[in-house]
This record gives sequence, C-alpha cells and structure tokens, in this order.
Amino acid sequence: MRSCLIALGLLTLLGSSRAGAAGKAVAIIWKGAKTQADAEAKRVSWGELGNVLEKTGLTLKDDPPKLVQSKTVPGLKPGFWVWLLGVCAPDEASPIVEHLKLLSPETYSREVKVPAKKRSCPQREGAALEAREESLKRPSGETLRVFTREEREEDAEEEEGKWNHGSLTRYHFVLFGKDGEVLGSTDAVGEEDVDKSTGEGPTAYRCDVTSLEASKDGTFILTRSCHARAGECGALMSADEVVTVEVSGSSVSASAPKRQNEQYADCG
Repeated sequence: MRSCLIALGLLTLLGSSRAGAAGKAVAIIWKGAKTQADAEAKRVSWGELGNVLEKTGLTLKDDPPKLVQSKTVPGLKPGFWVWLLGVCAPDEASPIVEHLKLLSPETYSREVKVPAKKRSCPQREGAALEAREESLKRPSGETLRVFTREEREEDAEEEEGKWNHGSLTRYHFVLFGKDGEVLGSTDAVGEEDVDKSTGEGPTAYRCDVTSLEASKDGTFILTRSCHARAGECGALMSADEVVTVEVSGSSVSASAPKRQNEQYADCG
C-alpha cells in the first residue's frame, strides 16, 4: 500500500512538472513604460526598424509591435505597458533576441508562462545577421553602422542543361540616431559566387570585397574585385566594382556599381 502511495505521488509530481514545463516560454519585448501614453509615444521609432528587420530575414507574425499591459502576460511584472514582439519557446528565443538587439539594443526578454497554442514567435530565415567593426560617426550625432548576412540560391531540381547555384554576402548599412533608433538603411552585394545556366550558356564568376573604407566626405566606399571563370571572345573577364554609400538627412543610399580596370577575353 505504501509503495502504491509513493508511486502515485511521484506520478502526480511528474505530471505537475511536465505541465509547468509545457507552459514555459520567453516574451520578447521591444520597449516599455509605466504609462500607456509614454509607451505609445515610443511607437514612432518603429517604422524603419521594422523595414530593416524584414530585409535582414526576421519576420514578426503579428502586426508588430503589439502594446499590452504587462499584467496580462503571466510572468511579467505588473504595472507597465510593453511593446510585445512575440512569445517563443525557450529554445527558439535566443537567436531571435540576438538579431533584434543588434538593431535595437533596448530589446529584452523575460520568462513567462504561455501555452504553446497562444504563442506567436518571430521567424528568422537563413543565416544570422552579423555586425562589422566599421562605422561612421556623423557631425550631427548619427552613426552609420555595417552588418552582413549570408544568402544562398540553389535550384531545388536541375533541368537538363540548366542549373543555378549562387551565394552572396549582403552588406546592410544602417543609420542610427543619437538615441539609438533606426533612421534609414540601404544594402549592397559584397562577396558573391555564381554558377548558373539558362540553357543559352553558362555563367560563372566570383566577386570578393577588397575594402570597405570611410572616406573623408562622410561616405562608405565598398570595393570588390570580380573575375569570370570562362568567357567567349571579347567577354568581360574581370573588373573592380565600387559602390558609394552616402547619407542625406535621415536617408541612406547606395550608388550603382561603378566598374574600373575592366579586362576582356582575348580574341587572338
């Protein structure tokens, strides 16, 4: 009888533990304030941040962000209004938070108790976003920072005589205001490796970034060297490409690549 009671107690404890673990989750919060009015005033700085998140592969499921009272989310400290970006399973939250904090350092996470069916976790596609050391401090106080992200393209099924394999590193140039808010952004292709055919002939080339430098006039100069693996008579075989990234007010733009030092296939 005693052994039965012990076994029953263990089963009850195990069931309770599993139920508690099932409800464990992580709330991801962009910003917060003690009053609704103060929290709503922060919403104006979301717009461009949302655009950059989408460009860098992070998608929020709900119409972001969502303003809620902290007391309505079990586990959050009551008495605040917070902009909620999503609720994730514990093992899914870390890479999402890391991505968000690169672009909005005020983002934070808290352990909460929300069942799986009520969660809405942001989704990140592809490789992680990475911050580079290069930055440009403007006299007016804004800072232009650089991030990179790896992208790949590959046909799921190769047709006879056709294929498409490619990878590239995309450089994201993001302008931050004095208070850390995202003001504007642009992007440019950096390292690139392409091998494809449309049936009319193959195309194969590689580009490597040789420098990313801040110029004296307050712009970034991205230079890359491109080389084709094969080419017909007169085809472009190699060239340097220069992209200029500049800031005008709160907008950031990248020029079209300017070719230099072109070399063409010999026809001799």
